[in-house]
Amino acid sequence: PLVLQGPAAAAAAGIAVIYQEPTLFPDLSVAENIFAKSEIMRRGRINHAEQERQTAALMERLQTTIDPRANVWLLDPRAIAARIEAIPYVATVRIHRRPPANVWIDVMERTPDACVRDSRGHESTIDRALRVVEAGCSRRDLVVFALQAPLAATPGAFVNDPELTDLESDARVLSPDTGRFGAFAHDRYGELDATLRDGIEVKFGDDADLDRKQRLVGPILAELGERATQVEAVDVRAPATPVVEFRAPRGPPSTSPHSL
Repeated sequence: PLVLQGPAAAAAAGIAVIYQEPTLFPDLSVAENIFAKSEIMRRGRINHAEQERQTAALMERLQTTIDPRANVWLLDPRAIAARIEAIPYVATVRIHRRPPANVWIDVMERTPDACVRDSRGHESTIDRALRVVEAGCSRRDLVVFALQAPLAATPGAFVNDPELTDLESDARVLSPDTGRFGAFAHDRYGELDATLRDGIEVKFGDDADLDRKQRLVGPILAELGERATQVEAVDVRAPATPVVEFRAPRGPPSTSPHSL
């Protein structure tokens, strides 16, 4: 029987592992990938010139014009696109190659659409596809979706959270008036609350007839005139009998809510 004293002895005897799905090192050249773990050494250093010479001879036998010094990543447009699309703000990538070495890239960026704040106060910026493009809220003019639970999402990941999906869907129903609102959240009963950009809370309740409910808010505030500045909330959970809640005055006891 053949007795081998280690991997080096096995290699010297012509024994090698043939991988069914070999892994390429994208940051290395063609020659460096071919000789990975079998580097040609000279005086304690990798002999790149000899590796490239042997690789060139191999390419010639294979009747291909691949440059031994070419970066492996640049040889595979799909790999280029995949790595670039992993960048959080990148939406789509188109790779154009003109052999032997010219490459240019078209990139479509993602647009920040909203901010998400979880129960711990952690914020993330998402695009319309619910992909996290940045940790923290990138712009204070973006709509905020406030969640009742912690959210584990890193830049580049898509958020798969039922509550966020519901809030985002309700916000789309309220479009184009979504710009009037600065935040969306669920109350402790799971019903929709929205906050106007001037701080007035709108209690929508369930998500039935959202468009009808939102069309009540403007006329109600307009009818109040200057008193609208004292409004704390507009309750349209029962559209037939909306209720206006005023901020408690300083000093005297607070007034009770007024029905319209």
